[in-house]
Amino acid sequence: MKKLIALVIFSAAVVTTVPAQPAEASSATPFHIRSVPNATVYEMKNNRITPVTAYPVTKRYKVVRPSGWYYIAVDGSKQIMIKKSEAKLLLASPLSASSMNATATRQIAHDYVKATKQHIPYEYEVISPERAKQYADRALQGDWYIQTAPFRLTVKNVDTFNWSVPASESNSYPFQIHYLTVLNQLTQAYNDTGNLAYLKYGERVIKSWTKAHPIANYKQLRWPYNDHGTSIRTFHLLNFWDVYKKTSLHKDANFTGLLLKTLHEHGTLLATPSFYKTYHNHGIFQDMALTAIAQTFPEFDRSQAWQTLANTRLQKQITHSISKDAVHLEHSPGYQSYMYHTFARFLDWAEANRFVLPPSMANMEDMPKQLTYMLKPNSTLPIFGDTSGAIRTKGIIPDTDDYPELAYALTRGTEGVKPPHVLKRIGTQYSFMREYWSAPPRAFTQATQVMMTAGYYSSAHKHADDLTIDVYGLGRDFIIETGRYGYTNRPERQRVFGVDAHNTVHRDGENLDLSAAMRGKSRIVTVKNTGPTSLAIGESKLIGKGATHRRTLVYDKAQTLVVYDKITGPASAKYVQRFHLAEGLKLLKSSIATQNVLYGDTNGRTVQLMQLNLNGTSMRTSTSFVAVRDYEWKPRAQVISYNTGKDVRYVTLIRLDQSKTTITKTSVKAIGTNYVVTYTLSNKQTKQIIVPM
Repeated sequence: MKKLIALVIFSAAVVTTVPAQPAEASSATPFHIRSVPNATVYEMKNNRITPVTAYPVTKRYKVVRPSGWYYIAVDGSKQIMIKKSEAKLLLASPLSASSMNATATRQIAHDYVKATKQHIPYEYEVISPERAKQYADRALQGDWYIQTAPFRLTVKNVDTFNWSVPASESNSYPFQIHYLTVLNQLTQAYNDTGNLAYLKYGERVIKSWTKAHPIANYKQLRWPYNDHGTSIRTFHLLNFWDVYKKTSLHKDANFTGLLLKTLHEHGTLLATPSFYKTYHNHGIFQDMALTAIAQTFPEFDRSQAWQTLANTRLQKQITHSISKDAVHLEHSPGYQSYMYHTFARFLDWAEANRFVLPPSMANMEDMPKQLTYMLKPNSTLPIFGDTSGAIRTKGIIPDTDDYPELAYALTRGTEGVKPPHVLKRIGTQYSFMREYWSAPPRAFTQATQVMMTAGYYSSAHKHADDLTIDVYGLGRDFIIETGRYGYTNRPERQRVFGVDAHNTVHRDGENLDLSAAMRGKSRIVTVKNTGPTSLAIGESKLIGKGATHRRTLVYDKAQTLVVYDKITGPASAKYVQRFHLAEGLKLLKSSIATQNVLYGDTNGRTVQLMQLNLNGTSMRTSTSFVAVRDYEWKPRAQVISYNTGKDVRYVTLIRLDQSKTTITKTSVKAIGTNYVVTYTLSNKQTKQIIVPM
């Protein structure tokens, strides 16, 4: 990875382009030919091809059109003919959208591209050889495999298919159909088997899709010209074309023209300002796809401008979406890995093809190091924002072994090197506090880990979850987020965005203020070791109406946590504090009068939540839902507390246990600038935690 980044930096000034040439005569195409020495020059005389001369040196001519085994060219005021076998095609002027409409240009371009370089593909979706063949064989039978529910599309005759996609609750389903996931399956199956039937069917897919979706109608075609999907389809088209043009199937000049025209149109659309997705990973994919077209087809008239535009945009995107300390700023730990995975493979692709990328791509190098501290002891990521609760493996990024601390976290300590930190501020977006990385004989998965998130940088994957927390310990989740549910129009997807789905504080009956003016007004302030405790502080103004929410977490490094919420504002308001528990925790004891609840699972693991600042605070238990995995929606418990005022404070004590020990007595006293929280356990032990006010 370091080597690749260095290559990008030092080669960034190099731009491949086609030199500008004077306009050609109306009878000529954008191509020239260079004859070999002693090539025979022919002319048409008396309706017969007649040899007239031969030159001992090479000569260059303007090409008019191909004719059988010959090129018809211009020599001064005369039309001549030279055998294709004795001439090399040269591009004299860039290929434009209008020039590619000309029959002669398409015919010559067909010959020209056969000799162009075949590129190493950038595969957005890498499929195993077995699965690629399985999916491609199904496609040949009209049974297309799609990666999301309902997982298939029946296409009886692709030549007459109208691309009417069955209704689905998943937005990913039409998205994947129209970015031509089936074409990617066919291309990869051909690469693994050499079976031309896959490419022949892919040709039919392209003809069918382009006929049904003229680019002039892109504004009316939501999924065919989705901003992200157009980028992915670009890669699939390029990868197909690179292998197709070198096979015996490549006979039809009209199909060549269709491919070139389609890719030129995609480049034009990707470069269109109104189509571009600023400050979003979709825009990054658009920049990557535009780069791919520009670098693959330097013959296009706009390629140099497209490359410059893509570089400029990508530089801005990376500056906005990746912090200086390599944290992805789209509010979701899952996108820390997804975007690094994307960038790393894109860098590999660029190096393999000697393509040029902007130097800002070097900012990605430390993303895996930060990812280390987002992983929980059970090998999942906290389901903050649009992150799923899937188990993560070493495939989370390419070349995981290059990051030994990440390898240690992913393999639960069996590989790599133990990370040096048990508490950390990860940019200004996450706080991380962990009990231990290794403490034999205690198991790796038994460690307690507490995380908090903050930050509002754009609308990308943003939930109303500022200062929410995730609490894991004793081998299970205790307090977790709601998850992303899945990319769908279903009401569950809308519910996960609202503040009442998150472990934070909000105004009663109101969401957080996520107007554009509030961007940048939420952050993790500090994370530090105080000796006996770990401390994390976050602050957010997104609670709205001039108020500020400051959340302090104090963890005693032994399964007990204090969450101190302080909300100050210009006017009195009713505030709600919520903690959503993980699935499988049942209410064991409840004393609403003393605001003390105890939940447990079937393995004797418990979590106790107590409100210590009882003045004006009331508590109740309720239910909510959780989607650890996509399209799950499972019931779980929720603990809700209320308070009203201009200066509202919650002091919440949370304890994890598996020894049948509970907190039986508590007190909280304000001493100087701290709260001193004292609690006594049922085993008679008494402990204190100091909480800064």
